[in-house]
Amino acid sequence: MGQRAKKRGVIAGVNMNSKVQGHTSKSTEIVTEPSSKRVPLSVIVLVGLTILIAVIYPQLSELAYGRVTKSEQLETDGDSRSAKDTTSIRDDVADNLSDSKQNDPLVEEDDDHQTTNDLKRAIHLADDGDEEMPVKEEIIQSTENKRHNPSRKNSASSQNKNTKSKTKSSGDTSKSTKKGGSSSSPTKKQTKDRSNEQDLPKEVRDFKPTFQKTMSPKKIFADGRRLPPIELLPQKPNNSSVRVFLYNEFLSEAECDGLMKVHDSHIAQANKHDPFVCFDSIATLRHHLKANGVKVKVTPQDFMPGTLCMNATFSSQLKSWLHSNWSYSTAFYPGESRFSKVFEYRVKEATSLLPENGGKFQITSYPVGIGYKTHTDCTENTDDQRDRMATILVYLQDVEEGGETMFPELGIWVKPRKGRALVWNNMNEDGKCEPMSVHKAAKVDKGHKYIIQRWYYYKSFYSLGKRPPEPELPRRAELQGRVSCDEYHHGSCRWYDEWNYDHLVDYINRKATLI
Repeated sequence: MGQRAKKRGVIAGVNMNSKVQGHTSKSTEIVTEPSSKRVPLSVIVLVGLTILIAVIYPQLSELAYGRVTKSEQLETDGDSRSAKDTTSIRDDVADNLSDSKQNDPLVEEDDDHQTTNDLKRAIHLADDGDEEMPVKEEIIQSTENKRHNPSRKNSASSQNKNTKSKTKSSGDTSKSTKKGGSSSSPTKKQTKDRSNEQDLPKEVRDFKPTFQKTMSPKKIFADGRRLPPIELLPQKPNNSSVRVFLYNEFLSEAECDGLMKVHDSHIAQANKHDPFVCFDSIATLRHHLKANGVKVKVTPQDFMPGTLCMNATFSSQLKSWLHSNWSYSTAFYPGESRFSKVFEYRVKEATSLLPENGGKFQITSYPVGIGYKTHTDCTENTDDQRDRMATILVYLQDVEEGGETMFPELGIWVKPRKGRALVWNNMNEDGKCEPMSVHKAAKVDKGHKYIIQRWYYYKSFYSLGKRPPEPELPRRAELQGRVSCDEYHHGSCRWYDEWNYDHLVDYINRKATLI
């Protein structure tokens, strides 16, 4: 052929008079047309592509759009599921924690853990004193309320969530405000405090504290007895606000005898079991062992699980090694006896100390050779005003030798006499602890010393004067007492009829790691 034939593919079945130049498939044939009828191949390809794009493009666009929409929907669903899963996990964890905490009133929710920031002050307690920490009691009471009122707990939880969302919103607002420079945002501590307040029971949140800034001793009459105050003047120069007053026959002989009888009876019942001996630290335990010439290796197995209390075997050995060298303390709370009303009313009339600012009543006895080392009833270098502003101490019987209450910085000492009351302030009017209020109980050389005392707080708090629930650890028999040994150089060992939380390892660790 003079001219090369151009080839093009056509749809199978087209009827044309042409000579086949190639092979034939099921779908196409290769044909040759006369040169006069040939259309340029490039034009045909271009037209074909245009038609193909016009037909296929809408479908591809719809498919692509569908995939994007589906992807967005999957992401949205995924976020939703993630949020739901997170909430579910958090709720499950909270439920599990709640279940595990049922038997441990010390362990709180995270919000209660923040409340424990108030426990940062480590109170060393008082002359003839016990450890009474206000915020701790509020936390415990709050936990008991949550345990017995699940609905309240759920409500508190929801309030906490709302508070967190409000805090977040407030934080966003404060950020924008900061940019404008017109206001400052709340601190993290303030935000936590607000959240924590929402988690407390309503009666705690609504509690209105009263303040006891001063005392005003005056003459009163009680059961026909004339009771004038006698101020004991310092024998050493000082610039302290501490004032010490004495009332003779503040309690009658019958009242004193009745208190001692109840105290001794209670101790006799509890002493059917050897007490568990607890320490505020391992260092204190070592000091006591060394002071008594005891050389023994102490291992973790010697302690009751989760506590700084020695197990029954080791506690019995300590009782022998220390020769039961401790004082004995029993306590009762306002309203638990008719005498509590009589006593707090008499104190109010004589000193203007308010009953609502008073704590528990504590009766303490000192055998021969026992005293209490130098200490203050308040905590120095703290801004917390929920502290012991004043102390009243009444001797329940005469002591033949020793047992004096001494104020070494003031040069004042008082000899025990039946019915005699001693009252002094530990803090100034501004709510600061007075270091010059430091005092001690001299060892009893002959006889037996009994006292009753009560502390009055500068600022009252909800749990003040209320008997707190006792911890479950360590496992113990009914009425079994504890011996608590405080700081070796500023405290002494004392037997107590009630259990607090200062011997629990978890509680101690919380205090040690507070920020």
